[in-house]
Amino acid sequence: MININGHTSVYGIIGRPIGHTMSPAIHNMISEAMGIDSVYVPFAANDDLGSIVRGLFSLGVKGINVTVPYKTDIIYELCGLEQMALDIGAVNTLKYTPNGYYGYNTDIIGLERELKDERVLLRGRNVVILGAGGAARAVAFLCASKGAASITIVNRTLNKALDIRADVAAYANKTGLYQLSSNIYAVTIKEIGSILYDDCIAFQCTNVGLSPNDDACVVHDLGFYKRVSVGIDLIYKPANTMFMQYVRSAGGVSHNGLKMLIYQAVSAYEIWHGVVVPEVVIYDIERSLQ
Repeated sequence: MININGHTSVYGIIGRPIGHTMSPAIHNMISEAMGIDSVYVPFAANDDLGSIVRGLFSLGVKGINVTVPYKTDIIYELCGLEQMALDIGAVNTLKYTPNGYYGYNTDIIGLERELKDERVLLRGRNVVILGAGGAARAVAFLCASKGAASITIVNRTLNKALDIRADVAAYANKTGLYQLSSNIYAVTIKEIGSILYDDCIAFQCTNVGLSPNDDACVVHDLGFYKRVSVGIDLIYKPANTMFMQYVRSAGGVSHNGLKMLIYQAVSAYEIWHGVVVPEVVIYDIERSLQ
């Protein structure tokens, strides 16, 4: 058990909603296992991000994770960004510095490690991304960096999807992925039937289906799921979302976002504390949360 005292460093997470988060459990388990004097707590946020960030900084909170819906807007409250977070335009990890909080994106690291564990290869594959928030941005940039053949961003409204398409296309051109830059698409959910590719990898990046709304799903078109061979839902609670059930019922393989959550948390922890979290600790955390 963590012994909280006057020297204990404080870390936390901001978002809305925040009651479902498993992040405190993960970070506190790491601290206990490694004997590090720190505690991690959830902060229910409102939309006044400037006041929130200034308040946490004034209190000396050493690190903050950021979840929906603030991963993009939080950028304007930071003193600086790592290059990948700057390219993506989304941040989920803040580190205390004397000049303010510095931003990172460990979502992309967490997802990359999950895909490696599940033996899901992105190179040469056609990818569909449901949603156009901060997590969807990270997924799109990861898929581009790993050589996806095409990326289609699907959102309820088109503007945010078009923004991601433009930013990923610019990244593809900057990094020499010229063929991909002409194969990035943005469509609305109503237009999802226009997706021409079969054998897709689909990422569910919205909060539709998040507990307690277990029966909700952003797409109900069974024809779409017949085109999906692998579906990854970034939601981890419930462990078996409606999206995942649709994928499996159509003959595909599905995974939830628990491993991504754990790996992005581990990466944030390592940035904050300057340590390497042992694999045995990661394994114990995953087993305890399943």
